[in-house]
Amino acid sequence: MLEAGSKQPISFATVALLSVATGKRVDGTAADEQGKFSLRHIALSSYTLQVSFVGYKALEKTGLVFTAKGKTLNLESLPLASASTQLGEVVVQGQRALIEEKVDRTVYNAEQDQTTRGGDATDVLKRVPLLSVDLDGNVSLRGSSNIKVLINNKPSTIAAGSVADALKQIPADQIKSVEVITSPSAKYEAEGSGGIINIITKKDNLQGKTLDLRLGGG
Repeated sequence: MLEAGSKQPISFATVALLSVATGKRVDGTAADEQGKFSLRHIALSSYTLQVSFVGYKALEKTGLVFTAKGKTLNLESLPLASASTQLGEVVVQGQRALIEEKVDRTVYNAEQDQTTRGGDATDVLKRVPLLSVDLDGNVSLRGSSNIKVLINNKPSTIAAGSVADALKQIPADQIKSVEVITSPSAKYEAEGSGGIINIITKKDNLQGKTLDLRLGGG
């Protein structure tokens, strides 16, 4: 047996000899390292030869007829074609861990937690490691309430007053993640020495706006 493309021998392919009359296997063997094989003491009859090997299309050779005792049939080269199959598109999907520990912060991926749906930011912060939220919605970090709350890495007007009231204005469904920074770097202001809570929203729509409308008449 030879590989149809490269013409290289195919070692240890499986060979089966089937009776045309009954369709049953009457003899078989395996090719050697050079892809050669032989079957002996074949009864007078008509046969079909089947050759198979993993990774190649099965080959079937019909019309093998032995009409005289001691007759020899030389099949010469039997080419086996590669049975290559093209796979469909493979899509690999991954999901972030609910809690990620980074060098300078702990990240709580709120969008991966479905239990806070329908609530507000207070419900989300209750599930964030290192944070505690009392019955009035006041937040503390490791027992310290001297913290700074940012929204999308910036101070927000809705959090400038009461943090507890501000958190109630942020729907839980709009929060992508919460970062708890216990050792703020120099880029943050001195206030909030106890740590920083950075709320990352799915849409940058929680910064707040100021409208100054003046009307005059005479």
